[in-house]
Amino acid sequence: GHAFEVFWTKWGKDIGPKTSVIILGDARNNYHASQNWVLKEIRHKARHLFWLNPEPRSYWDTGDSIVGEYGIHCDGTFECRNLRQLEKFVDHLV
Repeated sequence: GHAFEVFWTKWGKDIGPKTSVIILGDARNNYHASQNWVLKEIRHKARHLFWLNPEPRSYWDTGDSIVGEYGIHCDGTFECRNLRQLEKFVDHLV
């Protein structure tokens, strides 16, 4: 969550309707505050917001994974652990 606040503080003003934001991460918050309001703001300003998660989908929303909480603000959440999955995501964009 803290990383989102830092991102928003530094670059939030630069996000606009032509901006696509792609987050690559496991969506684990180490049991800290999610700060998902930042994703809501990004999604409001940006053209697209996507989340690429390197963990197997079966691990999502287990333990400290809160990808479901973050994902509601995204245009899509994708498992992305290899080139084939990355290619599938890119095909989705096109």
